[in-house]
Amino acid sequence: MEYFDVYNENGTPTGEIIERSLAHEKGVLHAAVHIYVYRIVNDNYEILLQKRADNKDSFPSCWDTSCAGHVSAGDSFEDTALKELGEELGIKTALSSLTHAFDQLVEKINVFYRKTFTDREYNKVYLLHYDAPETAFTFQKEEISALKWMDAASLLLELENKNPDYCIMPDTYKKVLEKLKSE
Repeated sequence: MEYFDVYNENGTPTGEIIERSLAHEKGVLHAAVHIYVYRIVNDNYEILLQKRADNKDSFPSCWDTSCAGHVSAGDSFEDTALKELGEELGIKTALSSLTHAFDQLVEKINVFYRKTFTDREYNKVYLLHYDAPETAFTFQKEEISALKWMDAASLLLELENKNPDYCIMPDTYKKVLEKLKSE
């Protein structure tokens, strides 16, 4: 079983813990990290996307953020970001390579496998400049079925057009692009 610290809306743990499935079933605020891996090709940004595995409990088979993960009870956002990069993509890097883009509160309700899935997360969003072909990554097959680099502007169009193949929130992605352009 996986346990999460319960968080308040300021991004601080309350001292309580909860089991993962209960957090999503009851809509309890917990923490997660999202890392957008990017590169620059011909003066344009490209974003590395992961296709979620078919058996994921939420958004199966959708194109998503480069790397993401819940913060387990007792862990920090930073340690989780580095751990997830290593586990999901095979990227071993130092914390100094990550740029903290912003924090956000996410609240959304979806239905997967005929069950309500309530996602209430306090997220820290990071950027990582990493220029490598898809074949250079050793991705976690239990989590990810494919990787691809996508032109940042093309991805924005897909999200604004509500393409159901993508599960990135358009408003979050726009903030990521703003942060990239300010770097």
